[in-house]
Amino acid sequence: MALLIGTDDGLYRVDDVPFEREEAERVLDCGMVTGLRTFDAFEGVFVASTAGAYRSHDGGETWDDLGVPLGDRFWHAGESEVWSILGTEDALYAGTNDPYLYRSVDGGDTWHECKGFRDLPSRGHWESPIDPHYARFRALETVPGRPDQLIAGVEAGGIHLSMDGGQTWLDRRDTIVDDIHQILPITEDVWLAATGYLDHNIEAIGLGHAVGEGGLWRTVDAGDSWERIDGDTKFSYIRRVFVHDGRVFFGGGEEAPPAWVEDDHEVALFESTNFGRDWERVPYPGEPHEVVETWAIHDGDIVCGSGLFDVPDRRDDVEGRIMRRTDDGEYETVGRVSDNVGHIHPV
Repeated sequence: MALLIGTDDGLYRVDDVPFEREEAERVLDCGMVTGLRTFDAFEGVFVASTAGAYRSHDGGETWDDLGVPLGDRFWHAGESEVWSILGTEDALYAGTNDPYLYRSVDGGDTWHECKGFRDLPSRGHWESPIDPHYARFRALETVPGRPDQLIAGVEAGGIHLSMDGGQTWLDRRDTIVDDIHQILPITEDVWLAATGYLDHNIEAIGLGHAVGEGGLWRTVDAGDSWERIDGDTKFSYIRRVFVHDGRVFFGGGEEAPPAWVEDDHEVALFESTNFGRDWERVPYPGEPHEVVETWAIHDGDIVCGSGLFDVPDRRDDVEGRIMRRTDDGEYETVGRVSDNVGHIHPV
């Protein structure tokens, strides 16, 4: 089974795992891959990236640009970037930085902005790690059993809900204000959120609206309230969480990315068999600096990818790593690519 590998330098494809470095073929030159997903209602695989959104019908060998609206964003420099993509029974959605939300009801041929997302009262307090008011639409999910209910996560700006397919939105930043990296709905009412925080030094210059505490959070009442469940692990900068066969996984750092520039940080990988009541720290290749960012099931095995992410000054010495969890719970390296691995998906 082939594996797609989303990195900070485009999308790669390997025919199987394990693989040698020269076997990884770059199949899409799209800048940083920010999302890599499949959806029950749509054929093919979808990529979100800093260069746009794309779709493949042939297992990732060729790609079509979906034409999500991009371009200069008013007063700040740079182009818009697609940070999340979602397919429901009725539509495709794409979330960009700034952030904006777009919807397509014809499979990506045309897009229309969901302008209700602009009206959220807390919008003026959203920030990003790189520029105030340049927040990212980092996470977009639908609620199991409630196809019209969407959950949006903003980096950094909290979680927000829509009950009508994205036309209108409820501002829920009062329940969780952190730097949202991922939302993982488990059931209609039980969701997990992986969060980080902005560099606390930002607060000293008056830009601390979105500074949170980070951590792994759980709601059991569909977002009305949240409880932090990563306990006393102390690795509160968390990029993603993964659940498989009753086991919960997350990787975290003791510090936010500014500390990663000179490896002035430590990271860890944790597993829980009782849904977060207790955590076991497990060793893995790449410690103590490579952050585990992504998981998938490949040919029945748990595989994951790691690297360093959002480092203010890009490091040329950092490579991406693919690991596999063995039957006895150990992690082994099964492949390397030239840049950070942020997303993986079997095809």
